[in-house]
Amino acid sequence: MPRKLAVCILLFWSLIPLAHSQEESILDQKISIRFRGVSLPTALKMLNRDAGVNFTYNSNIIQRTELFSSYFKVPLRDILNDLLELENLYYKEVNSNIVILKRPPTEVSIIGRVTDAQEGFALQYANAFMGNTSLGVPTDANGYFRIDNVPNIRSELVVSFVGYRPSRISFPFEDEQDTLDIRLIPQVTVLDPIDVPAPKLAKRFRKRLLKRFTTDFLGRSENAKNARILNPYVLDLYFLDDSTSNYRAVADDALVIENKATGYRVSYRMEEFKFENGLVTKKGQARFTELEPKSRRQSRKWDSARSKAYKGSEMHFLRSLLDDQLFEEGFRLNILRYDSTNFEYSSPLNPPDISEIFTVTPTDNIFQYRLDINFDFEVTYQNEFEDVDYVKQFRTQSKGKKIRYIDRKSRTSISLGNKRILTSHVSGIDPTSVPLFQKSVIAFKKRSLVISYPGYFNDPNGVDYFGWWTWGGFSDVLPINYRPPR
Repeated sequence: MPRKLAVCILLFWSLIPLAHSQEESILDQKISIRFRGVSLPTALKMLNRDAGVNFTYNSNIIQRTELFSSYFKVPLRDILNDLLELENLYYKEVNSNIVILKRPPTEVSIIGRVTDAQEGFALQYANAFMGNTSLGVPTDANGYFRIDNVPNIRSELVVSFVGYRPSRISFPFEDEQDTLDIRLIPQVTVLDPIDVPAPKLAKRFRKRLLKRFTTDFLGRSENAKNARILNPYVLDLYFLDDSTSNYRAVADDALVIENKATGYRVSYRMEEFKFENGLVTKKGQARFTELEPKSRRQSRKWDSARSKAYKGSEMHFLRSLLDDQLFEEGFRLNILRYDSTNFEYSSPLNPPDISEIFTVTPTDNIFQYRLDINFDFEVTYQNEFEDVDYVKQFRTQSKGKKIRYIDRKSRTSISLGNKRILTSHVSGIDPTSVPLFQKSVIAFKKRSLVISYPGYFNDPNGVDYFGWWTWGGFSDVLPINYRPPR
Protein backbone atom coordinates (compact mmCIF):
# COMPACT_ATOMS: atom_id res chain seq x y z
CA MET A 1 0.00 0.00 0.00
CA PRO A 2 2.68 2.56 0.88
CA ARG A 3 4.44 1.67 -2.34
CA LYS A 4 1.28 2.35 -4.43
CA LEU A 5 0.79 5.65 -2.60
CA ALA A 6 4.34 6.74 -3.39
CA VAL A 7 3.85 5.91 -7.07
CA CYS A 8 0.62 7.93 -7.19
CA ILE A 9 2.32 10.93 -5.57
CA LEU A 10 5.22 10.79 -8.04
CA LEU A 11 2.79 10.53 -10.96
CA PHE A 12 0.80 13.51 -9.67
CA TRP A 13 3.85 15.74 -9.34
CA SER A 14 5.13 14.71 -12.76
CA LEU A 15 1.85 15.79 -14.36
CA ILE A 16 1.88 19.29 -12.85
CA PRO A 17 4.63 20.71 -15.13
CA LEU A 18 2.91 19.11 -18.13
CA ALA A 19 -0.40 20.73 -17.23
CA HIS A 20 1.33 24.04 -16.65
CA SER A 21 3.09 23.87 -20.01
CA GLN A 22 -0.19 23.14 -21.75
CA GLU A 23 -1.73 26.23 -20.13
CA GLU A 24 1.08 28.39 -21.50
CA SER A 25 0.59 29.62 -25.05
CA ILE A 26 3.17 29.08 -27.75
CA LEU A 27 3.16 32.87 -28.00
CA ASP A 28 4.71 33.19 -24.53
CA GLN A 29 8.06 31.75 -25.57
CA LYS A 30 10.86 34.29 -25.70
CA ILE A 31 13.07 34.47 -28.77
CA SER A 32 15.83 36.66 -30.19
CA ILE A 33 15.62 37.62 -33.84
CA ARG A 34 16.67 40.39 -36.22
CA PHE A 35 14.88 41.66 -39.35
CA ARG A 36 16.93 43.65 -41.84
CA GLY A 37 14.92 44.85 -44.84
CA VAL A 38 12.75 41.73 -45.11
CA SER A 39 9.08 41.49 -46.06
CA LEU A 40 6.42 40.32 -43.60
CA PRO A 41 6.08 36.88 -45.27
CA THR A 42 9.85 36.42 -44.94
CA ALA A 43 9.71 37.55 -41.31
CA LEU A 44 6.99 34.96 -40.59
CA LYS A 45 9.13 32.24 -42.18
CA MET A 46 12.01 33.27 -39.92
CA LEU A 47 9.74 33.06 -36.87
CA ASN A 48 8.53 29.65 -38.03
CA ARG A 49 12.13 28.47 -38.23
CA ASP A 50 13.26 29.89 -34.88
CA ALA A 51 10.10 29.39 -32.81
CA GLY A 52 8.58 26.35 -34.48
CA VAL A 53 5.27 28.14 -35.03
CA ASN A 54 3.05 27.61 -38.07
CA PHE A 55 1.40 30.64 -39.68
CA THR A 56 -1.68 30.65 -41.93
CA TYR A 57 -2.71 33.71 -43.97
CA ASN A 58 -4.03 34.97 -47.27
CA SER A 59 -1.14 36.54 -49.19
CA ASN A 60 -3.48 39.18 -50.67
CA ILE A 61 -3.84 40.97 -47.32
CA ILE A 62 -0.09 41.44 -46.82
CA GLN A 63 1.88 44.30 -48.33
CA ARG A 64 5.50 43.89 -49.40
CA THR A 65 6.91 46.51 -47.04
CA GLU A 66 10.42 46.24 -45.64
CA LEU A 67 10.90 45.54 -41.93
CA PHE A 68 13.84 46.72 -39.85
CA SER A 69 13.77 45.67 -36.18
CA SER A 70 15.64 43.58 -33.63
CA TYR A 71 14.40 41.62 -30.59
CA PHE A 72 16.34 40.01 -27.76
CA LYS A 73 14.50 37.46 -25.60
CA VAL A 74 11.10 39.02 -26.34
CA PRO A 75 7.82 37.06 -26.12
CA LEU A 76 6.61 35.97 -29.54
CA ARG A 77 3.23 37.65 -29.02
CA ASP A 78 4.94 41.06 -28.58
CA ILE A 79 6.93 40.57 -31.77
CA LEU A 80 3.79 39.64 -33.70
CA ASN A 81 1.92 42.64 -32.30
CA ASP A 82 4.68 44.94 -33.55
CA LEU A 83 4.90 43.40 -37.01
CA LEU A 84 1.17 43.07 -37.69
CA GLU A 85 0.15 46.46 -36.33
CA LEU A 86 2.17 48.15 -39.07
CA GLU A 87 -0.09 46.62 -41.73
CA ASN A 88 -3.38 46.78 -39.82
CA LEU A 89 -3.44 42.99 -39.25
CA TYR A 90 -4.08 40.82 -36.21
CA TYR A 91 -3.81 37.13 -35.33
CA LYS A 92 -5.71 34.28 -33.70
CA GLU A 93 -4.26 31.15 -32.12
CA VAL A 94 -6.12 28.09 -33.45
CA ASN A 95 -4.96 24.59 -32.49
CA SER A 96 -1.31 25.65 -32.09
CA ASN A 97 -1.44 27.50 -35.43
CA ILE A 98 -1.32 31.29 -35.81
CA VAL A 99 -3.90 32.62 -38.26
CA ILE A 100 -3.14 36.11 -39.67
CA LEU A 101 -6.25 38.19 -40.44
CA LYS A 102 -7.08 41.61 -41.80
CA ARG A 103 -8.16 43.92 -38.99
CA PRO A 104 -11.74 45.10 -39.50
CA PRO A 105 -12.03 48.84 -40.03
CA THR A 106 -12.08 50.80 -36.79
CA GLU A 107 -12.94 53.94 -38.72
CA VAL A 108 -16.34 55.57 -38.79
CA SER A 109 -18.79 56.45 -41.54
CA ILE A 110 -20.21 59.94 -41.99
CA ILE A 111 -23.69 60.29 -43.46
CA GLY A 112 -25.34 63.58 -44.31
CA ARG A 113 -27.73 65.50 -46.54
CA VAL A 114 -26.98 68.80 -48.27
CA THR A 115 -29.74 71.29 -49.05
CA ASP A 116 -30.25 74.94 -49.98
CA ALA A 117 -30.61 76.91 -46.74
CA GLN A 118 -33.26 79.25 -48.15
CA GLU A 119 -35.46 77.02 -50.31
CA GLY A 120 -34.72 73.62 -48.77
CA PHE A 121 -34.20 71.72 -52.05
CA ALA A 122 -31.50 69.06 -52.31
CA LEU A 123 -28.13 69.95 -53.83
CA GLN A 124 -27.01 67.19 -56.18
CA TYR A 125 -23.29 66.68 -56.91
CA ALA A 126 -22.17 68.86 -54.01
CA ASN A 127 -18.68 67.95 -52.82
CA ALA A 128 -18.44 66.39 -49.36
CA PHE A 129 -14.92 65.55 -48.21
CA MET A 130 -12.63 65.42 -45.19
CA GLY A 131 -10.32 68.41 -45.47
CA ASN A 132 -6.81 67.71 -46.76
CA THR A 133 -7.45 63.97 -47.08
CA SER A 134 -8.22 61.53 -49.88
CA LEU A 135 -11.69 60.85 -48.43
CA GLY A 136 -14.68 62.38 -50.18
CA VAL A 137 -17.79 61.77 -52.31
CA PRO A 138 -20.39 63.78 -54.26
CA THR A 139 -23.97 63.96 -53.09
CA ASP A 140 -26.64 61.91 -54.87
CA ALA A 141 -29.86 63.11 -56.53
CA ASN A 142 -31.48 63.61 -53.11
CA GLY A 143 -28.51 65.45 -51.63
CA TYR A 144 -27.28 62.51 -49.53
CA PHE A 145 -23.67 61.42 -49.11
CA ARG A 146 -21.79 58.76 -47.16
CA ILE A 147 -18.04 58.83 -46.47
CA ASP A 148 -16.72 55.50 -45.17
CA ASN A 149 -13.51 54.49 -43.41
CA VAL A 150 -12.83 57.89 -41.83
CA PRO A 151 -9.83 57.34 -39.50
CA ASN A 152 -9.45 58.63 -35.98
CA ILE A 153 -7.83 61.96 -36.80
CA ARG A 154 -8.58 65.63 -36.31
CA SER A 155 -9.97 67.10 -39.51
CA GLU A 156 -12.90 69.01 -40.98
CA LEU A 157 -15.87 67.85 -42.98
CA VAL A 158 -16.02 70.30 -45.88
CA VAL A 159 -19.13 70.59 -48.05
CA SER A 160 -19.04 72.89 -51.08
CA PHE A 161 -21.16 73.69 -54.10
CA VAL A 162 -20.75 76.27 -56.82
CA GLY A 163 -22.51 79.49 -55.87
CA TYR A 164 -22.75 78.63 -52.17
CA ARG A 165 -20.71 79.39 -49.09
CA PRO A 166 -18.75 76.26 -48.07
CA SER A 167 -19.68 74.54 -44.80
CA ARG A 168 -17.00 73.30 -42.39
CA ILE A 169 -17.66 71.05 -39.43
CA SER A 170 -14.88 69.99 -37.07
CA PHE A 171 -14.29 66.25 -36.82
CA PRO A 172 -14.64 64.31 -34.51
CA PHE A 173 -18.11 65.78 -34.08
CA GLU A 174 -19.17 67.14 -30.71
CA ASP A 175 -22.70 65.77 -31.07
CA GLU A 176 -23.40 62.29 -32.37
CA GLN A 177 -25.93 62.36 -35.21
CA ASP A 178 -27.15 59.57 -37.48
CA THR A 179 -27.47 61.93 -40.44
CA LEU A 180 -25.97 65.41 -40.66
CA ASP A 181 -28.27 68.16 -41.85
CA ILE A 182 -26.09 70.55 -43.85
CA ARG A 183 -27.68 73.68 -45.28
CA LEU A 184 -25.57 75.76 -47.64
CA ILE A 185 -26.11 79.50 -47.93
CA PRO A 186 -26.02 81.11 -51.40
CA GLN A 187 -23.09 83.44 -51.83
CA VAL A 188 -22.30 86.27 -54.19
CA THR A 189 -18.57 86.91 -54.49
CA VAL A 190 -17.60 90.57 -54.49
CA LEU A 191 -13.92 91.40 -54.86
CA ASP A 192 -12.41 94.58 -53.47
CA PRO A 193 -11.45 97.10 -56.15
CA ILE A 194 -7.81 96.65 -57.11
CA ASP A 195 -5.59 98.66 -59.40
CA VAL A 196 -4.65 96.54 -62.39
CA PRO A 197 -2.04 97.15 -65.09
CA ALA A 198 -2.98 98.94 -68.28
CA PRO A 199 -4.94 96.72 -70.68
CA LYS A 200 -2.08 96.38 -73.18
CA LEU A 201 0.25 95.13 -70.39
CA ALA A 202 -2.24 92.90 -68.56
CA LYS A 203 -1.54 89.80 -70.66
CA ARG A 204 2.21 90.13 -70.26
CA PHE A 205 1.94 90.70 -66.50
CA ARG A 206 -0.40 87.75 -66.10
CA LYS A 207 1.90 85.38 -67.99
CA ARG A 208 4.87 86.43 -65.87
CA LEU A 209 2.97 86.27 -62.58
CA LEU A 210 1.38 82.92 -63.45
CA LYS A 211 4.83 81.43 -64.00
CA ARG A 212 5.98 82.76 -60.63
CA PHE A 213 2.85 81.55 -58.88
CA THR A 214 3.21 78.06 -60.37
CA THR A 215 6.75 77.81 -59.00
CA ASP A 216 5.93 79.34 -55.61
CA PHE A 217 2.84 77.16 -55.20
CA LEU A 218 3.97 73.80 -56.58
CA GLY A 219 7.61 74.14 -55.47
CA ARG A 220 10.92 73.32 -57.11
CA SER A 221 11.49 69.68 -56.16
CA GLU A 222 11.54 66.70 -58.51
CA ASN A 223 7.84 66.18 -57.82
CA ALA A 224 7.07 69.72 -58.99
CA LYS A 225 8.45 68.89 -62.42
CA ASN A 226 5.68 66.31 -62.83
CA ALA A 227 2.83 68.36 -61.37
CA ARG A 228 0.70 70.93 -63.16
CA ILE A 229 -2.30 73.16 -62.62
CA LEU A 230 -5.05 72.05 -65.00
CA ASN A 231 -7.24 75.16 -64.76
CA PRO A 232 -5.05 78.26 -64.32
CA TYR A 233 -7.82 80.37 -65.83
CA VAL A 234 -9.63 80.43 -62.45
CA LEU A 235 -6.77 82.51 -61.02
CA ASP A 236 -6.60 86.28 -60.72
CA LEU A 237 -3.13 87.62 -59.93
CA TYR A 238 -2.27 91.08 -58.60
CA PHE A 239 0.88 92.95 -57.67
CA LEU A 240 0.89 94.23 -54.09
CA ASP A 241 3.13 97.23 -54.72
CA ASP A 242 5.00 99.15 -57.39
CA SER A 243 8.09 96.95 -57.13
CA THR A 244 6.29 93.99 -58.77
CA SER A 245 8.15 91.70 -56.36
CA ASN A 246 5.19 91.01 -54.09
CA TYR A 247 1.87 89.67 -55.30
CA ARG A 248 -1.27 87.81 -54.28
CA ALA A 249 -3.52 85.26 -55.96
CA VAL A 250 -7.29 84.87 -55.86
CA ALA A 251 -9.22 81.90 -57.29
CA ASP A 252 -12.92 82.05 -58.15
CA ASP A 253 -13.12 78.23 -58.18
CA ALA A 254 -11.11 75.29 -56.88
CA LEU A 255 -7.67 74.81 -58.40
CA VAL A 256 -7.20 71.36 -59.93
CA ILE A 257 -3.69 69.97 -59.66
CA GLU A 258 -2.56 66.76 -61.32
CA ASN A 259 0.53 65.35 -59.66
CA LYS A 260 1.90 62.49 -61.75
CA ALA A 261 4.88 62.20 -59.41
CA THR A 262 2.86 61.05 -56.39
CA GLY A 263 -0.27 59.83 -58.19
CA TYR A 264 -2.83 62.32 -56.91
CA ARG A 265 -5.37 64.63 -58.48
CA VAL A 266 -6.09 67.45 -56.04
CA SER A 267 -8.96 69.90 -55.85
CA TYR A 268 -7.69 72.85 -53.81
CA ARG A 269 -9.97 75.63 -52.56
CA MET A 270 -7.56 78.47 -52.04
CA GLU A 271 -8.59 80.83 -49.28
CA GLU A 272 -5.41 82.91 -49.25
CA PHE A 273 -2.16 83.10 -51.19
CA LYS A 274 0.37 85.89 -50.90
CA PHE A 275 4.06 86.29 -51.71
CA GLU A 276 5.60 89.17 -49.77
CA ASN A 277 9.23 89.90 -48.93
CA GLY A 278 10.35 86.40 -49.78
CA LEU A 279 7.66 84.68 -47.70
CA VAL A 280 4.71 82.66 -48.99
CA THR A 281 1.46 82.79 -47.02
CA LYS A 282 -1.17 80.30 -48.08
CA LYS A 283 -4.31 78.74 -46.69
CA GLY A 284 -6.90 76.41 -48.17
CA GLN A 285 -8.60 73.03 -48.17
CA ALA A 286 -7.54 70.18 -50.43
CA ARG A 287 -9.32 67.05 -51.56
CA PHE A 288 -7.00 64.30 -52.77
CA THR A 289 -8.09 61.65 -55.27
CA GLU A 290 -5.76 58.80 -56.16
CA LEU A 291 -5.00 58.43 -59.85
CA GLU A 292 -5.46 55.02 -61.43
CA PRO A 293 -2.05 53.44 -62.06
CA LYS A 294 -1.48 51.98 -65.52
CA SER A 295 0.77 49.23 -64.22
CA ARG A 296 2.17 47.71 -61.05
CA ARG A 297 5.44 49.43 -61.81
CA GLN A 298 3.73 52.82 -61.82
CA SER A 299 1.94 51.96 -58.57
CA ARG A 300 5.24 51.08 -56.90
CA LYS A 301 6.77 54.27 -58.27
CA TRP A 302 3.99 56.36 -56.73
CA ASP A 303 4.32 54.54 -53.40
CA SER A 304 8.05 55.30 -53.42
CA ALA A 305 7.49 58.98 -54.29
CA ARG A 306 4.89 59.35 -51.52
CA SER A 307 7.19 57.75 -48.99
CA LYS A 308 10.05 60.03 -50.01
CA ALA A 309 7.81 63.11 -49.80
CA TYR A 310 6.66 62.08 -46.32
CA LYS A 311 10.08 61.38 -44.82
CA GLY A 312 11.41 64.50 -43.15
CA SER A 313 8.30 66.54 -44.04
CA GLU A 314 6.42 68.90 -41.76
CA MET A 315 3.73 66.23 -41.26
CA HIS A 316 6.35 63.59 -40.41
CA PHE A 317 7.98 65.99 -37.95
CA LEU A 318 4.75 66.93 -36.18
CA ARG A 319 3.58 63.30 -35.98
CA SER A 320 6.90 62.32 -34.46
CA LEU A 321 6.66 65.25 -32.04
CA LEU A 322 3.20 64.19 -30.84
CA ASP A 323 4.30 60.55 -30.60
CA ASP A 324 7.45 61.57 -28.68
CA GLN A 325 9.57 59.88 -31.36
CA LEU A 326 11.62 62.78 -32.78
CA PHE A 327 15.04 61.25 -32.10
CA GLU A 328 13.97 57.75 -33.16
CA GLU A 329 12.56 59.09 -36.44
CA GLY A 330 15.80 60.89 -37.31
CA PHE A 331 15.03 64.50 -36.29
CA ARG A 332 17.47 66.78 -34.45
CA LEU A 333 16.54 70.21 -33.08
CA ASN A 334 18.51 73.32 -32.24
CA ILE A 335 17.46 76.83 -31.23
CA LEU A 336 18.01 80.04 -33.22
CA ARG A 337 19.72 83.14 -31.96
CA TYR A 338 19.76 86.51 -33.68
CA ASP A 339 23.03 88.42 -34.03
CA SER A 340 22.09 92.08 -34.40
CA THR A 341 25.71 92.99 -35.27
CA ASN A 342 25.96 90.73 -38.31
CA PHE A 343 22.20 90.72 -38.96
CA GLU A 344 22.05 86.93 -39.05
CA TYR A 345 20.63 84.00 -37.14
CA SER A 346 22.84 81.28 -35.71
CA SER A 347 22.46 78.11 -33.68
CA PRO A 348 24.67 77.10 -30.72
CA LEU A 349 27.22 74.31 -30.93
CA ASN A 350 25.56 72.46 -28.03
CA PRO A 351 21.77 72.28 -28.53
CA PRO A 352 19.64 72.49 -25.38
CA ASP A 353 17.34 69.67 -24.33
CA ILE A 354 14.07 69.53 -26.27
CA SER A 355 12.12 70.21 -23.05
CA GLU A 356 13.82 73.63 -22.93
CA ILE A 357 12.74 74.43 -26.49
CA PHE A 358 9.03 73.60 -26.27
CA THR A 359 6.41 71.69 -24.30
CA VAL A 360 3.38 69.75 -25.55
CA THR A 361 0.20 69.30 -23.52
CA PRO A 362 -3.19 67.79 -24.46
CA THR A 363 -6.16 70.13 -24.83
CA ASP A 364 -9.78 69.48 -23.91
CA ASN A 365 -10.45 68.59 -27.57
CA ILE A 366 -9.67 65.08 -28.72
CA PHE A 367 -6.64 64.77 -31.05
CA GLN A 368 -5.54 68.34 -30.33
CA TYR A 369 -2.45 69.46 -28.42
CA ARG A 370 -1.02 72.80 -27.34
CA LEU A 371 2.56 73.57 -28.30
CA ASP A 372 4.22 76.21 -26.11
CA ILE A 373 7.43 77.51 -27.69
CA ASN A 374 10.38 79.18 -26.00
CA PHE A 375 12.57 79.59 -29.10
CA ASP A 376 12.39 79.51 -32.85
CA PHE A 377 14.30 76.44 -33.97
CA GLU A 378 15.93 74.60 -36.84
CA VAL A 379 14.96 71.03 -37.70
CA THR A 380 17.55 68.68 -39.18
CA TYR A 381 16.38 65.38 -40.66
CA GLN A 382 19.30 62.97 -40.69
CA ASN A 383 17.74 60.14 -42.70
CA GLU A 384 17.65 61.96 -46.03
CA PHE A 385 19.88 64.40 -47.90
CA GLU A 386 18.95 67.60 -49.68
CA ASP A 387 18.54 67.56 -53.46
CA VAL A 388 21.52 68.67 -55.50
CA ASP A 389 19.47 71.44 -57.17
CA TYR A 390 18.49 72.83 -53.77
CA VAL A 391 22.09 72.73 -52.55
CA LYS A 392 23.30 74.56 -55.65
CA GLN A 393 20.68 77.29 -55.41
CA PHE A 394 20.49 77.97 -51.67
CA ARG A 395 23.48 76.45 -49.89
CA THR A 396 26.38 76.79 -52.29
CA GLN A 397 27.95 78.70 -55.11
CA SER A 398 29.01 76.93 -58.28
CA LYS A 399 32.40 77.45 -59.83
CA GLY A 400 32.55 75.39 -62.98
CA LYS A 401 31.38 71.92 -61.93
CA LYS A 402 32.80 72.18 -58.43
CA ILE A 403 30.41 72.98 -55.59
CA ARG A 404 31.54 74.83 -52.50
CA TYR A 405 29.83 76.45 -49.55
CA ILE A 406 29.08 80.16 -49.62
CA ASP A 407 30.71 80.60 -46.22
CA ARG A 408 34.17 79.05 -46.03
CA LYS A 409 34.03 79.08 -42.22
CA SER A 410 32.73 76.11 -40.25
CA ARG A 411 29.07 76.81 -40.90
CA THR A 412 26.32 76.14 -43.37
CA SER A 413 23.72 78.68 -44.41
CA ILE A 414 20.00 78.88 -45.17
CA SER A 415 18.29 81.91 -46.64
CA LEU A 416 15.48 83.16 -44.38
CA GLY A 417 14.02 85.50 -46.97
CA ASN A 418 14.20 89.30 -47.04
CA LYS A 419 18.05 89.05 -47.07
CA ARG A 420 18.25 87.22 -43.72
CA ILE A 421 20.59 84.28 -43.31
CA LEU A 422 20.70 81.43 -40.78
CA THR A 423 24.15 80.04 -40.07
CA SER A 424 24.62 76.66 -38.43
CA HIS A 425 28.07 76.04 -36.95
CA VAL A 426 29.93 72.77 -37.46
CA SER A 427 32.96 72.41 -35.20
CA GLY A 428 36.26 70.94 -36.37
CA ILE A 429 35.05 69.75 -39.81
CA ASP A 430 35.82 70.95 -43.29
CA PRO A 431 32.43 72.35 -44.41
CA THR A 432 32.80 70.87 -47.88
CA SER A 433 32.73 67.39 -46.32
CA VAL A 434 29.62 67.92 -44.17
CA PRO A 435 26.66 65.71 -45.28
CA LEU A 436 23.85 67.95 -46.42
CA PHE A 437 21.06 66.60 -44.27
CA GLN A 438 17.66 68.16 -44.85
CA LYS A 439 17.50 71.28 -42.72
CA SER A 440 14.49 73.54 -42.15
CA VAL A 441 13.66 76.45 -39.90
CA ILE A 442 10.42 77.20 -38.03
CA ALA A 443 9.87 80.82 -37.01
CA PHE A 444 6.84 81.23 -34.76
CA LYS A 445 4.56 84.24 -34.94
CA LYS A 446 2.85 83.07 -31.74
CA ARG A 447 4.37 81.42 -28.69
CA SER A 448 1.45 79.03 -28.28
CA LEU A 449 -0.12 77.06 -31.13
CA VAL A 450 -2.49 74.11 -31.49
CA ILE A 451 -1.37 70.96 -33.31
CA SER A 452 -3.96 68.45 -34.50
CA TYR A 453 -3.22 64.77 -34.92
CA PRO A 454 -1.98 63.27 -37.23
CA GLY A 455 0.29 66.29 -37.70
CA TYR A 456 -0.60 69.83 -38.78
CA PHE A 457 -0.93 73.29 -37.25
CA ASN A 458 -4.51 74.49 -36.84
CA ASP A 459 -3.36 77.97 -37.80
CA PRO A 460 -0.92 77.49 -40.70
CA ASN A 461 -0.19 81.21 -40.76
CA GLY A 462 1.05 81.09 -37.17
CA VAL A 463 4.45 79.90 -38.40
CA ASP A 464 6.92 80.72 -41.15
CA TYR A 465 9.04 78.01 -42.76
CA PHE A 466 12.47 78.42 -44.29
CA GLY A 467 14.98 76.06 -45.81
CA TRP A 468 14.18 72.58 -47.04
CA TRP A 469 10.44 72.62 -46.27
CA THR A 470 9.93 75.49 -48.71
CA TRP A 471 11.59 73.63 -51.59
CA GLY A 472 8.88 71.10 -52.37
CA GLY A 473 5.79 73.26 -52.12
CA PHE A 474 2.36 71.77 -52.79
CA SER A 475 3.77 69.07 -55.07
CA ASP A 476 5.18 67.35 -51.97
CA VAL A 477 2.01 67.66 -49.86
CA LEU A 478 0.23 64.41 -48.95
CA PRO A 479 -3.27 63.81 -47.56
CA ILE A 480 -3.26 63.84 -43.76
CA ASN A 481 -4.69 60.29 -43.73
CA TYR A 482 -1.55 59.03 -45.49
CA ARG A 483 0.18 56.20 -43.64
CA PRO A 484 3.84 55.60 -44.51
CA PRO A 485 5.05 52.04 -45.12
CA ARG A 486 7.34 50.52 -42.50
